[in-house]
This record gives sequence, C-alpha cells and structure tokens, in this order.
Amino acid sequence: MNKHSLRKSVFFPAFAVVLGAGIVGLVNNQLLINCFQSAFEWAYANMSWLYQLIMLALFVICCVLMVSSKGSIRIGGENAKPKYGFWTWFAMSLTGGIGASIVSSGIAQPITFLQSVWGELEGYGIEPGSTEAVLFAMGRSLHEWTFFPYAFYGVCGISIAYVCFNKKKPVTISSTLTPLFGDRATKPAISAVIDVVAVLALALAIVGTLGTFIGLATTCLSSVYNVQTTPYLMFLIMLVTTALYLLSSLSGVDKGIKFFARLNFRFYMLMLVIVVLLGGSLVFILNTTTSSIGYWLQNLPLWAFDTGTVGGPNLVKWWTIYNWIFWMAFAPVTGVFLAQLTYGRTIREVLFVNWIMPSLFAIVWFGIFGGCAINWQINGVVDLAAVISQNGTYAGIWQFLQQLPLSQLLIPIMLFVMLISFSTSADNSITVISALCMRGKRIGDEAPARIKIIWGLVIGLLSFLLMAYASGSKGNDGVRYMVVAIGCVLSIFIVLQIISVVKMIFFDTRKQERDESCSGS
Repeated sequence: MNKHSLRKSVFFPAFAVVLGAGIVGLVNNQLLINCFQSAFEWAYANMSWLYQLIMLALFVICCVLMVSSKGSIRIGGENAKPKYGFWTWFAMSLTGGIGASIVSSGIAQPITFLQSVWGELEGYGIEPGSTEAVLFAMGRSLHEWTFFPYAFYGVCGISIAYVCFNKKKPVTISSTLTPLFGDRATKPAISAVIDVVAVLALALAIVGTLGTFIGLATTCLSSVYNVQTTPYLMFLIMLVTTALYLLSSLSGVDKGIKFFARLNFRFYMLMLVIVVLLGGSLVFILNTTTSSIGYWLQNLPLWAFDTGTVGGPNLVKWWTIYNWIFWMAFAPVTGVFLAQLTYGRTIREVLFVNWIMPSLFAIVWFGIFGGCAINWQINGVVDLAAVISQNGTYAGIWQFLQQLPLSQLLIPIMLFVMLISFSTSADNSITVISALCMRGKRIGDEAPARIKIIWGLVIGLLSFLLMAYASGSKGNDGVRYMVVAIGCVLSIFIVLQIISVVKMIFFDTRKQERDESCSGS
C-alpha cells in the first residue's frame, strides 16, 4: 500500500456528508435549519456551562505557559531553527485564522450591542444608547474577539506542533491525544472518526463563511452601486473567490499563502490608518477603548461564567455560546496550519504570535472601527443600528464606509480586503483538510493538487447554490447550524485535548527531565 495514498476512511465520509448537507440545504433548507438549530438549542440549554469552562481553561493554560519555565520549550527540539521571519509568521498566523469575519464584525457587533438591536442588553438591564451601553458594546465585543477565543488557536497550535515536531507523530488530529491514550489514539478507526469530524466541521465552516463573503459582496454591490443581486452575480463572485484561494493553496504555503498573508496584513493596516485619519473620532476612540477595557475587566468574572442566567439568551445564546462553538469547530484543523509555522519557536513565542498579538490586533480593530461607528451612532451622523436591523449585519460596514471622505475609493478597497481575507483563510484550510485526507503525511507536507481542487470546487459550488437558491441571504444558515452542532461534538475532543496538553507539557516533560538527570548522574 502506498504510504501516501488517500485516507478513504476520512475523505469519503467527510466528503459525502458535506455534499449531502449541501443537497439537503438546497432542496429543503428549512429542514436543515430546524434539525441542527434544535441540536444547538439543546446544547445551549444543557452544555453552556461546559463551553464557558472550556474557554476559561484554555485562557488559564495560555497564561500559565506564558510565565512558566515550560514556555521555553522549543518546537522541533533545541537545535530547531525558524523557517519564517517574525512578521511573515505573524501575518500568516493572523490572516490564516480570522477570515473576513472581523472586517464586518468590527462595525456590526458593537452597534448591535449598543442599540440592543435584537434584545442583547435586556438581560443586564442596560438602556440602549446610554453611556454604559457604549462601554458594554465595546467591552463585550473585545471579550468575544480577543484573548478568550484566540486561546483556542494558541492551545491547539501548540498541542499539534509539539506532538508532530517533538514527538514525531503523523499529522492527524487524533495524534494530540497520544499523551493520554498512547498509540491507541492513532489506531485507524479512532483516528479516522476524529479526523472526519474535524474535517467536516472546517469544510462546512468554510462553506458558511464563503456564503457570508458572497452576502457581503452582493450587499455592497446592491446598496452602493445599485447592482441587482442575481444568481449570476453570486456565481461570478464565487468563481473569482474560489479561483483565488485555490491558486494560493496549489502554489503552497511558502508561495501563495505567504504572499496573500503579507498583502492582506498590509491592507488591514491601511484601512485602520484611513479610518483614524478620516473618521474624525480619534479622541473618542482612545477614550472609549481604554474605558471599555476597564469595563470588560470589571465584568470579566461574570461574563466568563454566565451561561445565560443573567445575560439572557439574546446575548449569551445567540452571540457568546454560538461564537464559542464556531471557534471550537475551526480550532483543531486551523491549529494544524498554525502549528506548521511554529517550527524552531519556543512555546512562549508561539503563544505571543498566535494568542497575544492577534488579540491586540482585534482590540485595535474593534477600537478604531467600532469606536468610530459608535461615535457616529450616538451623535446622529448615521443610524447604523437601523441599517443593520432592516438589512442585516452585512449592510453595516458599507453604510459606515459611505460616510467617510473618498468613500468611492475606500469601498472597493474594503471589498478587496474582504476578498483577500477570506481567500487567505480558505486556502490554508483547504491545504490542511486535504493533507488530513492523505495517509502518512507529516506536518507541513502538501496533499496532491487533485484533492485540493476537489475540496475547493465543492466548497465553492455549495456556497453559491445555498446562497443563490436556498432562502436568499439565509441560505447558508442550515450549514452554519450544522457547523455549530458538530462543534458541540468536538467539545468532547477539546476537553480531552486540554487534559492531554497539560499532561504532555507539565508532567511528561518533567518526567523526561528527571529521567535525563538520573541517567546523566
């Protein structure tokens, strides 16, 4: 048997379920929504406590690793040398993990919270539009976009990197459980089940996020340029996007992904500078962001443990827990991509780049975009809350940009930024998904081009079909609920991975050091 042949036990089940979900969503999207929304609602009612504790545990592990001696452990061994320069590494890690979501969320989420568009402030009894609502809107957005969710990437990346580079295990998600279960965790049947679930979660997540980008792009063309939204337009957007992320993925990490990551990062910086210079809200941004960080820290003990008892379902269920599970679905496979960039770096350096720096970037992004949007909202410059309420979260970013000077230039730039953002995130996901479908691959190995093309085309086509023909802008809701349902299943794996990381880094390495000390004496 070819040691690098297709893992049929992973590829075919995952591919069949993705295809089946797309077909069901196309034929009867409401059935898909009802089925998996019910699964999510059951998970929220019965397991919210677990999701909050998982987030807290990941956060604590990252904090401890940053300050402990274990942070000096080098991925790949003491003599390993980094492959990428620091800023290239950071650009690839940052843009490979966030996609286009942060671009629109930087406006939509703070404004939605500020005005309690769908009742988000009811649980805490805060008056919409008030001073406290301003602090809550920014503080809660930072809570859901910075150190807590990025702890997923930090821990998953370290777990996979240490197992694959230091322990020389093959690149499978199940390999991260070998410290707990030994080689039993990598037995073909067990490994296949775990990898199928992880591949399935990320593949469907990409279908959903590509649908989100199609929605953002068509909303832009419709609201700004009066271009009618048609299936032909959606197909064209899908075609361009799919071609871009496939081209990047096929050219490999060292060429396409690195090039697009650098380009993406530069455009992020450009847009931040433009909003600071043209938005007229710099003092408000600085004051509000600073005060909101204090408000966040003041309320962190409650927010970190609240399962909806205080905050209510409009906030905790449909924002916090939903987001936590979506991050959970992305984390294991995205962790493989992040891990392959970490060779030659210490655990502390890995956490700095995969946990602290992306969190700081999110604070800056939400502070500038969200702060400017909040300032305009409360001063009557533009009613972004009404736009979001009437036209959905997709519309908020475009209405915001239309208020800036040079908007006719900035809007195409932002659309391009979103295109590159999604493509950068999707190409690394396609690369890792494809690698997990191959037998005997080591971390960093590329899968055959045909496997990448199959996954890329199917994901692109399903995104288009669901957005164009399955209930319009809600066309990918069924798939997104399915991702969340699978993320609920992955929570069991995440718990085991947390225990495995603690054992591997804090106990097994201590035993190894003790054994080496005894043998040396």
